[in-house]
Amino acid sequence: MLMRMTHESGGTEHTPRSSSTVLPGRRTVRGRVLAMMLAFMLVGLAAAGAVTYTSQFETLEDRVDLELRQEIDELTLLAQQSMDQSPAGLEELLKSATAAVVPGQYESVLALVDGAPRYQPEDLPYSLSDQAVLEQIRRHRVPGRTVFVGLTVDGEVHRAAVASVSVGGDDREGTFVVANRISVQREEIWTSAGIFAATSFGVLLLAAVAGYLVSGRLMRPLGELREATESITPDDLEMRVTVPETDDDVAALARTFNTMLDRIDDGFIEQRRFMSDVSHELRTPLTIIRGTFETTDATDPDDVAESRQIALEEVERMDKLVTDLSTLAKSRRPDFIRTAPVDLEQFGSRVLARIEHLGTRDWMLESDARGTVLADSDRLIQAVVQLAANAVRFSAEGSRIRLRVTTIGRRPLPGTADAGSRSILISLRDEGAGIPTDRLDTIFERFVQVDSGSSVSGSGLGLSIVRAIAEGHGGRVHVDSQPGVGSDFSLILPLLEVPPVPSSPPQFPNQPPPDARRHA
Repeated sequence: MLMRMTHESGGTEHTPRSSSTVLPGRRTVRGRVLAMMLAFMLVGLAAAGAVTYTSQFETLEDRVDLELRQEIDELTLLAQQSMDQSPAGLEELLKSATAAVVPGQYESVLALVDGAPRYQPEDLPYSLSDQAVLEQIRRHRVPGRTVFVGLTVDGEVHRAAVASVSVGGDDREGTFVVANRISVQREEIWTSAGIFAATSFGVLLLAAVAGYLVSGRLMRPLGELREATESITPDDLEMRVTVPETDDDVAALARTFNTMLDRIDDGFIEQRRFMSDVSHELRTPLTIIRGTFETTDATDPDDVAESRQIALEEVERMDKLVTDLSTLAKSRRPDFIRTAPVDLEQFGSRVLARIEHLGTRDWMLESDARGTVLADSDRLIQAVVQLAANAVRFSAEGSRIRLRVTTIGRRPLPGTADAGSRSILISLRDEGAGIPTDRLDTIFERFVQVDSGSSVSGSGLGLSIVRAIAEGHGGRVHVDSQPGVGSDFSLILPLLEVPPVPSSPPQFPNQPPPDARRHA
């Protein structure tokens, strides 16, 4: 199911671009997948059927020839036995051989003497004594040999063995014929092949229906993704696709697409917020500059100088405002925080060297942190400088401002999988006016300002930047304040230690020490 939030604003409607519209007749992924699946099934079934029924036809030919050979072998054996016991005449041999045959469902036997039919078993499924058949037998007979030929009986093809039979002392020519109605058996195989083909067609049809339904369910997120892509406009980024409950590539694609839309939506929200903030906050200084110039007496040098000074101050204020807004806009980018090794032991003194010039205060540093961690040193200094500037604004000259850099939390247990939960604490405490209790919950929001009683006002973005820097490090910012006593701002960041670098390069086996290599 697709979810869309409608906006009851007066914005301009955006229609999908024509390049994104589905063209009639365009092959879909669903159709291609289904066609490929059916094509593979069709090829597989056709190959299986061809191999199976080709094998059956070959087996039929071999079986029929084997049965015919067995009948001829029985005739030969019978003739041999007759000669060993008491010589028999041609007709007696043919009669005995014919009587010994038990014809099967598709078999028929006929014995001929001098080309004329003489003996055949009773209850034959068909007779070979038809004149047309006799002509074929006479034509195929080879004296002294047994040949395997095809005979046409009643319009049907038969496989036959035509054996020439002769007995010593008898000048007559005997013929022993065994035929098998192979065409009927071939038709049965063809009928089976037809049933297989019809069944295969039914299987393909069922597979097509099932594949269409299953592929439709699997590809539904892709269709929703396409529709969502066509429906996306700068004014409506609420479209999302339903993520299937299966853990497959389609579900991963749907999740990735929704994540991409979230990022795009956040980017547009940030952009609109940035433009709204800029237009709102720049309106006041621009109004002041315009009003100043409109009321300036161009003939009065003092008035011109005063107007120039006011304009420069407002331009400087606008420049700082745009810089702060740009910093906040960048805070949502992945490269806003660029971590590098930071020496905690030196970090406090580096920061103090920068902030002690902000005002005449009793600056104090407490730093007991040691080690090297991964952090963005420039952004952390920017955050502390911003806090120090606020502390100077809200505190009296000569009052104490304390900077503290330390580590808190539990250390990891050696030899165990316990990684501990240590954090970096950077705090700045002043003895200024403090923050009213009802403002503590909103002090880090944009454009929230506390009356400092000073003639110099800020943009209301400084603490928002501090929070963005802390969150960019995976941490947070906290404030404890009491009116008339002072405020204590704290940056609490996860401690990501950097492994110590060995003081000398590693020695490999059979490698001489550096001194030995130098003197070699």
